[in-house]
Amino acid sequence: MSKVLFQWGITLFVLFFLVTSPASAADLVRSIVAFLGGVGTGLSDFVGNFA
Repeated sequence: MSKVLFQWGITLFVLFFLVTSPASAADLVRSIVAFLGGVGTGLSDFVGNFA
């Protein structure tokens, strides 16, 4: 039961954040995507050096 409440709480918080501050939410998404792109590039370089 608490797991369901936790998931709903997180979902409602994210929706609240998106509605009340869309510019900040967009910046956060851009930062996360850039970070994941950097990780992917680093892993690709790392694996490429072994070849």
